[in-house]
Amino acid sequence: MIKIDFNNINNEIVYNAFHVEGNEAEALNDSYLELFELLGRDAMLKLYTHFHGDKIDCPMRLYRPEFIADLAKSEPDRRNRAKIARAGGYSARVIEGLLSKRRKENETE
Repeated sequence: MIKIDFNNINNEIVYNAFHVEGNEAEALNDSYLELFELLGRDAMLKLYTHFHGDKIDCPMRLYRPEFIADLAKSEPDRRNRAKIARAGGYSARVIEGLLSKRRKENETE
């Protein structure tokens, strides 16, 4: 018999009451099983608690292009700016274009 105090319940209590530990492959939905395998139990439960029912869209790039452009603008060597752009997941052309656009905007102000 599963005993759960319904006046004091959370996902971790349910996880333990259902004896999911060690049986994740059988108990968890595929998406949550993948999160469990990638991030561990605590992070998976935290994501479930905060985002269940929502569709999470993960962009291809971790960093904003403006942030990368800010890092690259202080670098005088174009090749080094290209390396910074690539490290941030962008092409040098995109970052150079953003820097050029900013320069033009600053000139017109």
